[in-house]
Formats: sequence, structure tokens, C-alpha cells
Amino acid sequence: MDPESPPRELELSALEAEKEPMAAAEPGTPPQAPSPHRDPSPAPEQLLGVEKNGLKMKIPPEEEEEEAALGGSGASGSPKFTGLGKEELLREAGTPLWARARVVLLVLFWGGWIGMLGAAAAIVAQAPRCQPLPTKAWWELGALYRAPPKAFGGDLKGVEKRLGYLKEKLQVAGLVLGPVYPEKSSKAEIPSLKELDPALGTMQDFSALVQAAKDKGLKVILDLTPNPAGNPVWGDAANDSGVHQQVQAALSHWLKEDIAGIFLDGIDELPVSVVARWRNLTEQQPSSSGVARVLVGGTRQPDPWKVLRGPGGPQLLLGPFLQPLEPKGDSESLEGALRNLLNFLSSNFSSSVGLGWSVGSPWEAWVSPSLRLQQLLLLWGLPGTPVLSYGDELGLQRPLKNQQLLPMPWESIEAPKTAGNGSEPPELELCTTLAALRAHERSLLLGEASVVPAGPAVAVLRRWDQSERFLLVLNPDSTPLKPFSGRREPRDPREPPLPPSATLSYSTAPRAPGEQQLPLEELTVGAHEGVLLSFPYSPE
Repeated sequence: MDPESPPRELELSALEAEKEPMAAAEPGTPPQAPSPHRDPSPAPEQLLGVEKNGLKMKIPPEEEEEEAALGGSGASGSPKFTGLGKEELLREAGTPLWARARVVLLVLFWGGWIGMLGAAAAIVAQAPRCQPLPTKAWWELGALYRAPPKAFGGDLKGVEKRLGYLKEKLQVAGLVLGPVYPEKSSKAEIPSLKELDPALGTMQDFSALVQAAKDKGLKVILDLTPNPAGNPVWGDAANDSGVHQQVQAALSHWLKEDIAGIFLDGIDELPVSVVARWRNLTEQQPSSSGVARVLVGGTRQPDPWKVLRGPGGPQLLLGPFLQPLEPKGDSESLEGALRNLLNFLSSNFSSSVGLGWSVGSPWEAWVSPSLRLQQLLLLWGLPGTPVLSYGDELGLQRPLKNQQLLPMPWESIEAPKTAGNGSEPPELELCTTLAALRAHERSLLLGEASVVPAGPAVAVLRRWDQSERFLLVLNPDSTPLKPFSGRREPRDPREPPLPPSATLSYSTAPRAPGEQQLPLEELTVGAHEGVLLSFPYSPE
């Protein structure tokens, strides 16, 4: 080409050269000398041309030499790879062989999907249905702790200082605090329930206490009982309309402080219509924090069905309901009393009124000291709300009849921490262990309760859906018992069967190390001992 040709003509010439067909050199043909007007690098004609899927591929000479050294086909100049062109591929794809292959693969694909879908549906159909969780209020899911401010050091700031102990150690849901009003004057029928005793602090201290409790996840229920240590509680004021108005005004006043509820003892002494009106007021008065509010009623009657005389009672009823479970020399009476309590819980009343279990009030004990651990085990093991009076978890020995508040033995809690070699009281160990267990086990928290025949002992089975089962066994006698010796399968189909053995979850008496898996027929429960056993769910 003329070296003076314009750039455009040079570009066109290069393009024409690129369009020339590439072919392998004939054997024996001498190599052509490079043109002086071209780039000294190997020209396209010097590359070996091969065809792949109907398209030419360029292979540099050095690759050809490498193939020749390895004995490949490139030494003879044959194509490195030969595929089918588009038209050839389409023709092959339309042959009967490949058409049948596609149909077979399609059938296998969809057959596999349908088979997996059917297997999944069969698994879902045969799997046991999970029982939906019931709707429970906060006071039904956690324990309550009942104490006057004097038990915490004498004032509201002392109460605030101990909130961590209640939440972290005992895992309670609410604090029933009171009385907080000043003492009654000689001329008044009831104390001034709307006022705060100046000896306890100011209203700012009270608001700070309520807020501190919220920050720890605790609810504050205020005890407005006019005569909390009295029996009767209300006396002549029970039917006084003027007293009713004063109490109602006090309820409205304190509910504005965003407390979570009101406690009134002696609820059975008041007219049913009055209690219903106070419950509506407690439930319906708005709460700035959105917490559901509760009216807790107290009674000194051991039979709850004798207290609730119709609808409109308190949402939670607290009383000495464990008293009938104390031994009276007749095991059948114990079993009957327990069945009556559980039947009451499963009746229509259970949808509107719950039961709170306690071993006493801050002023008196409701059970004998020898059965305290047993009763505490029942308190945490039965369906309902556990209610501790201050000191119950420390073994505070209140007389059966006493109107004096005893000091809280805080040293029983703090001594093990400072001494290093001390141990917790057995009541505190029981409460902390069972509180943690109850919070995580649905059978203890939500499950139904059934009485299991156990001879002279008392046994209750707790179960919920497919969760772990728990068997509570109490020996009310002063001699050891084998409650399931010679046990037979239940004749009543409503009576749940028991497994051959169970795991020991807790005992109120020391047990030998490693004694965890216990055959039920050989189980021995010591004098005044209570045990909590567990075993896994199995389809019945």
C-alpha cells in the first residue's frame, strides 16, 4: 500500500484483511515473509484456524507447537475442537431419542416435587396439634409479694432499695404494699385512706418508688384495707354507705398514681354489688403506662366457693385455701379437699376469678410450721398465683394468731454473701428454685392439674400439651411412705397414666447424690417431705 494513503484507507485495508478466511497452512508450503507495511506481530493468517460449534477459532502458533510437543492433534494441523452448528443442534434435538429423554426428565422432575409435597402434607397431618396458649393476665403468670413498708426498713426509700431482691432473687411480678395511710383517729370509722403517712415519705418518694418498680418490671398493688390485722376486717363499717364512698374515693385517688391494682382484705364481708363496683372502677380507670389493673380480694375463709357468691367479685382471691390440705388422720379427706379446690379452678369461676395461694399474712401464719416447706411447694406447684408474705421465703415463724409485725430477717439473705461459707435458708432455696422452674415450664405455669391416687399421700399431676409433665407428691404423715407401691393402671380413663420412673426435680428433704431417676413403685417419701418429679410427654 502507498505509505501516503490517508488513515481512512489504512483502516479499511486492515478490516479487509481481518475478513479474509483463516486456514491452516498446507504441508510443505514455505512460510510467507512478513510485509514491511504490517505489524511485526503474528498476522491473523499465521494463526491456526479451527471451528467450534460452526465458528472459526484462532489458535496461536505457539499453542500449536505446545500441542505438538505433547502429542496432541495440533501437530498435524487438525482442528483442536469440533462442535455442532446451530442448525445441527436443532436437528439433533428434534430426534425421537432426545424428545423422549426430555419427556422422561420432565415427568421425573414434577413427580419428585409432587411426592415431596405429599410427604410434607402427610407429616403435617400426622403430627400432633399444638394447643393454643391461653390468654393470661400478668398476675396469673408471676408471683406476688405482700409486705408493709416497715418490713423494708420503715419508709418508701427502704422499699425502693429492696426491689432488686424481689425481682432478681424471687422473680415476683408484683408487690402488694401497705398499709401506707396514717393511723386512724379515734373519731373516724376508718383511716384516711387517701393520705400518705408522713413517716413513710412524700408523694414524690411514692412516685419514685412506682417508677423504680416499673424500671425493674415490677407492678405495685396498694393495700387499702382499713384494718388489715383485724378479724373481722370491716366490722360495722362493712355496710356503711359513707365508708363505701370514702373507699371508692381513695381507689380513684391512688389509681391516678399509676399503680397496677388495689388489695382489699375481708372481701367476703362486703356487699357483692359494692365489690363489683370497685372492680369496675379498678379495671376501667385509664393507666398512663397501659398496664392491666387488678382488684385483689382477701378472705379468712378456707373455702373459696363460700366467699364468691356471684359474678363481679375480685379478679384474684387470696386466702388460707391450703389449710384443708393439712393432715387430719384421714387421707381421703385430704384428697377430697384437693379435688374440691381443683374443681373450683376448672369451673366457670376460673374464667373471671383466680386463686392466690399463701401460707399466711404479714400478721399471722395459716399453716403449722412443720408443714411450711410442703405448703410452699404446693404454693408454687398448684395452678393459680403464688403469694408470699414477707419473710415466708426466709422461714419467718409467725404465730398462728398475732397482730404484731415482726422484723424482716434481712441478715438471713445477706449473711451467706458476707461470710462466704454460709447457706441459704431452705425456704429461700425452694422459692428461688421453683420460681425459676415455674417461669420456664409450661406445665407448671399453664397446665391443668389432676389428682393422682397415692395412698395416704397427696399427689397432683401438672401437664400442658406436649410439654414436660410434673408430679407433685406430699407426705403429710410423720412416717415415710411409698405412695405408688403396687401401683396399677388407672381404671378411670380420665385419670392420666404415670410412667414407670420419673426424674427428681426438687425435694424438701436432702437426697443422696445422684438419686435423680426414681422408679415410682420404689419411691419413698420421707416424713413431711414433698417432692417434685418430672417426666417427658408421651402420646397417651
